[in-house]
Amino acid sequence: MDIFIISSFLYIVLNLLRKSASRRSLFSLFLILVVYALARLTGMYLTELLIEGLFIIILIGFIVVFQSDIRRIIDSVGNWRFFTKSVPDSSDMETSVITEAVAKMADQRMGALIVLKGREDWDRHVHGGIELDGKITIPLLHSIFNTKAPGHDGAVLSDGQRILKFGVHLPLSTNLNKLSRGGTRHTAALGLSEKCDALVVVVSEERGAISIALNGQLKELESHSDLKKHLDDFWAKHYKTGSASIKQLGESRSMKTALAAGSLAFLLWLSFAYPSETVYRTYDIPIEYSNLESSDYALQDTVPLQARVTLTGSEQAFRNFDPSEVLISFDLTSEDTDDLTLDIDNDNLNLPSDLNLYAVDPATLNLRKRHFVATELPVKVPTTGTIADGFEVESIDPFPTFVTVLVDTAAASIDSVLTEPVDLNEIQEQAIQQIPLQLDGNTSRLPENSSPVINVTINVRKTQS
Repeated sequence: MDIFIISSFLYIVLNLLRKSASRRSLFSLFLILVVYALARLTGMYLTELLIEGLFIIILIGFIVVFQSDIRRIIDSVGNWRFFTKSVPDSSDMETSVITEAVAKMADQRMGALIVLKGREDWDRHVHGGIELDGKITIPLLHSIFNTKAPGHDGAVLSDGQRILKFGVHLPLSTNLNKLSRGGTRHTAALGLSEKCDALVVVVSEERGAISIALNGQLKELESHSDLKKHLDDFWAKHYKTGSASIKQLGESRSMKTALAAGSLAFLLWLSFAYPSETVYRTYDIPIEYSNLESSDYALQDTVPLQARVTLTGSEQAFRNFDPSEVLISFDLTSEDTDDLTLDIDNDNLNLPSDLNLYAVDPATLNLRKRHFVATELPVKVPTTGTIADGFEVESIDPFPTFVTVLVDTAAASIDSVLTEPVDLNEIQEQAIQQIPLQLDGNTSRLPENSSPVINVTINVRKTQS
C-alpha cells in the first residue's frame, strides 16, 4: 500500500514533467536513488553516508532545476475538478473560424499569434494587452493582426469562444535549438507552451508558414487541414468535457510512465523504509513498583529504580519510538510469597510491537517480605521556635499518650512515635492543636482505620518579673 500510494503520486508528477526540458536532471536524480538503494542493500556504508550527506544539496538543486515545473504542477493540481460541467457543443464552428482566418493570414503573409487557453492558469505568464471580450470572427482576427493596427505584434488570448485580450506579451523560450527558422513570434509561442498547457498558433510573416506550440514543442504544419485537426483535438480535450478530471489524466498517459513511477517508488521504499538491517539500541528505563505501600513488601537498598534495556528492531521502527513513554511496571498487590523475585521481560515492559527486548541489566529484582507486629508506643512531641518573652511552657501533653503502631520486625527497634514539631513562636496562652504523627512507611505504619492525627495541649504561664 505504501508503494502504491507513492507510485500514484509519482505517476502524476512524471506525467506533468514528461515533456519538461529538465528531464535529463530527473533521470540523474533517478540514478542517484538507484545507487543509494544498492548501497543500503549491499552494505556499502561509505557510499550511503556520502549520498545522505549530500541529500540537502541534492534537494536544493532539485528545487532550483525544477522550480518552473513544480510551479506548473501546483497550478495543474489546483485546476483539477472531480465533476464535469456542460459547455456549448460548438467546437466545429470555432475551430473552423480560426482555421479559415489563419489560412487567409498565411496566404497574405500576415504574422499572427493566437493563444487558446488550456486547463492551467496563464495569468502569471502573460503581460500587458488590451481587454476585448469579443466573439471570434474572421474580420476581427484580420483587423487585430493588420500591420497598421496597434498591438498587431502581440498575441491574442482566447478561451475557445471569445477573444479576451489582444496585444499581449508572452514569455520567450530559451530553448533556441527547437526554433529552427522561427523568429520572435515562434520564440514567444514556444515560451508560453513551456509554462502552461495552452495551444499557440503562429503564422510566419516572412514565409507564411503555420506552426503550433503545445507542451513545450513547436511543430510546423504542412496544410490547413492539419491545423483544423489539431484544433479539434485540443477542443475535445480541454473544452468539450469542461473539466480536468483525474480520469482524463490517466487516459492520456503511457504504460512507460506507470512503470517508471512504480520503479521509482520501489527504489524510494528500499532506500528509506525497507528494514535492511537489525538495529540495537540501549536505553535507561525507569521501574515502577505500583501498590507498594499497600503491599507487604519493602524495597531493599540495592533494588534499582531503573534498568538498562537493549532493544532490537529496524531503523524505521526506532524512528517512531519514544523511550520516554516506556516503563517497566510491577503490580505488587497480587504477590503473596515470602521472598519475591521479579523478572524483567516483555510482560512488564510496554514496548511497541515492532521492537523486541534483547537484553536487560539487571534481569531480576529481589524484594523481601515485611512482617509487622502491633506495638504500643509512647507519643513524643518535638518543638520548634521560642515562646514569646514573659511566658514559659509549663507542659505539652499529647492525647492519646500511647498509640498502637505496626512495626517491621526486621527494622531497628523503635521506642516512641514522634509528631510533627509544634511551633512555639506565637503561643502566649494555652492552646490545643491537632498534630499529625510522623511514620516511616517502610518500617512502621498505623493499623487500618487509625487516625494519623492526635490532639496536643500546650500549657503556658507567665514568668515572674
